[in-house]
This record gives sequence, structure tokens and C-alpha cells, in this order.
Amino acid sequence: MQFLLSGNTLMQLSLEGTTLASAWADEKPAADLRLSLIGVSMARAWVYALEPGRRRAWSLSLENRINEIQRDSGRPLPLDERVMAAWAEIRAVTLEQAAQDDKGNPVIEGIGQDQRLEIATAMAYGLTLVDPWAQFHDQLRDLGMAQFIESLR
Repeated sequence: MQFLLSGNTLMQLSLEGTTLASAWADEKPAADLRLSLIGVSMARAWVYALEPGRRRAWSLSLENRINEIQRDSGRPLPLDERVMAAWAEIRAVTLEQAAQDDKGNPVIEGIGQDQRLEIATAMAYGLTLVDPWAQFHDQLRDLGMAQFIESLR
């Protein structure tokens, strides 16, 4: 089985020490771990949003991890016609997750199109998206898409 690492998982893999993602990845063959352009871009966008002092350290760690994964499994998967066809199937499906409003109150909101593109990449390439657990993972399972998601808990 081959796995697609989400941007969130990639960020966890860039941390020092043991995380849910690193413990999970340690048990998998490195060649079975894939990246996508959307996941890499999501992780980079998170790093770019950091204040400059933290950005440099995170950027180096992230780029080292990306290079390490690419060495074993090849270049990130593109957003091609297959991905866009899968994305069209799930673009309007209700997929929600817990979040917080500006005051820190819990709210439920729809997932973004970037996360939908990660799911679509997994669907298009027959991979399982590995992501820290979120509410929408259970919704994907309820829709009969369990083979495309593995939740890290």
C-alpha cells in the first residue's frame, strides 16, 4: 500500500522528536510515502505565514524533510487532469471540521479546497491520504471513501 502524506503530516514530520506522524512513518517503507504538490504547497504556506525568526528554522526543517522523502519516493504528484476530475467529484460534498472563531469559540466549518485537492490526489492515484485526525475523515468513511484516508490519532 502506498500513502500520500498530507501537508499537516509533512509538518509533523518536520518537527524534532517523536510525533504521531513520525511514529507512524517509522513503521512504513520509505518508498511507500508520497508527496503531492498541493500538500507541499500547503506546508510551505504555513511556514511562510510564521514570523521571520521562526520561519527560517521551520523552512530548513521542512525542505530537508521534503528532500529526504523525494529521495526515496520521487517527485511530488502534480495537480493533473486525473486529480482535477476527482476533485470535481468531491468539490461540493459536505466535509466539515471543528475550528475556532476569532474569540476562541468552537465552530464547525467546511474544509478548504486545498484539503479537497489533497483528497482528490489520493483518489486519482489510488493512494491513502495520511493526515492527523479531523472530523471530515469520518465523513469520508461514511461516504464510502475509507480506502482514501488514514487518520493519525
